[in-house]
Amino acid sequence: MGYRDVIVEQHGETGRIVFNRPSKLNAFTYNLLAESLCAFERLSEAGVRVVVLTGAGRAFSAGDDLAGMGGTDPLQDIRSHHHRLVKRIREAPFPVVAALNGYTLGAGFDLALACDFRIASSDAELGDVRVTRAMNSMSGAAYWLPRLVGIGRATEILLLGERVTAQAALAMGLVHRVVAPSELERATEEFCGRLLELPTLALAANKACLNYGLTHSFGDALDHEARLLVQGFATEDWHEGIAAFLEKRKPRFRGR
Repeated sequence: MGYRDVIVEQHGETGRIVFNRPSKLNAFTYNLLAESLCAFERLSEAGVRVVVLTGAGRAFSAGDDLAGMGGTDPLQDIRSHHHRLVKRIREAPFPVVAALNGYTLGAGFDLALACDFRIASSDAELGDVRVTRAMNSMSGAAYWLPRLVGIGRATEILLLGERVTAQAALAMGLVHRVVAPSELERATEEFCGRLLELPTLALAANKACLNYGLTHSFGDALDHEARLLVQGFATEDWHEGIAAFLEKRKPRFRGR
């Protein structure tokens, strides 16, 4: 399949999706979101063990391209595009890393928050400015922000339409690492390499446990964790982990 608004790459077991509308600061269109979802599925089927999302030029994404997103049923459009993509990121059985290379605003902010890790360029700006246009969060920011930074700071960001610098985002736990713009790609590759050294199925199980715990009781979460742990005993990586421990060597995980 050819893509118009995204670039899709695979380097070994790492997949990379680049939002490719740099002249529009990678503002989302329904086509870009649909292509991103298609690319995500394609990379998943190709057996990647980590996916990186980033943007071409000087933005991750400045949000939605409001001029090109009209429709007769906006609620269904949002559910079919924005919501499907962020849900797929959360449900992916592997880590998803957002490399934030500049403006990360509005719907782009929503998408970044849905990722498992966020590595930011030092010139990145994050936030939700939609309230200044008489719009509210619509694809996850109001869900993730209080969990990441607390209700007080989340309220400031969403209700005041604040932008947060990369360093401030790091201080409040909104991003995991900040690097110089020239180092973002290399730092992201190194981080992905670290993830690839870990057992992907165990990472997927921990991700599933985190997701489950957000919406279930403590008792249910305990049972869910235990069931996934026991299921993991059947994986090759579990046996390799035990063997490596007993043999006092570094494990060689294969993601199966």
